[in-house]
Amino acid sequence: MSPASKEHTMNRITTATAGLAVAAVSLVGLSGTALADSSSTTATTSTTSPSAAPAHGDNLAAIQAKAAAAITRRLSAISVAINGINNSSVISAGDKTTLLATLNGDVSGLTALGTTIAADTTAKQAATDYRTIFTGYRVFALALPQVHFAAAADSITGVVLPKLTDAQTKLAALLAGVDSGKNTPEVQAAMADLATQITAIGAATSGLSATVLAYTPAQYDANHALLSPARASLATSRNDVKTARADITTVTKALK
Repeated sequence: MSPASKEHTMNRITTATAGLAVAAVSLVGLSGTALADSSSTTATTSTTSPSAAPAHGDNLAAIQAKAAAAITRRLSAISVAINGINNSSVISAGDKTTLLATLNGDVSGLTALGTTIAADTTAKQAATDYRTIFTGYRVFALALPQVHFAAAADSITGVVLPKLTDAQTKLAALLAGVDSGKNTPEVQAAMADLATQITAIGAATSGLSATVLAYTPAQYDANHALLSPARASLATSRNDVKTARADITTVTKALK
């Protein structure tokens, strides 16, 4: 390999992997407020919380007003999510189909529920129907987090992993050829660790989006920690991506 070709290869590796550490945190939806989950929404979605049930003594009109506001808030959030899904370049086609089916179903169901509550004639019936906004449609606790988890998993499997693997392949070729004399123990250790991280990332994210997208509001109602395993897997993968990027940096510096 000529010096010019080697430089071109090194530049491509650096360019392709430079943003992966950031992608693992932000692009895939793991940043602080991106995932609305059970830990941050239980207080507003539990059937025993003030916002999930009308106050004792609320009359029919008050309950209907609260229901209309709660439904409007959810429909607005769903509309934003649907637009994001349609414009996403990282969510897979299959996951887009599943997510859109879920969210559009929620739109239809919540709209119909709003009509039902508006037509209720007793405060007792309206209060019962009001609770269905939360127990039947876990919009903030489940549906919207499903969007972010799918984006996270799909970004890692479809964008991040291929770039890491490509860098690994190119570096291995350089070390087996023109830069064989630079294959020091430190470089060998970094390459070995890179392989370990790539394997771990793939194992942690394989099938993750399909698992999360299959969850239902009823499952969430029975287990508010439903998303915890997937969240842990994605957090681990985020750290593994950072480690892999550091391994690549170690090797590319040694080859300059």
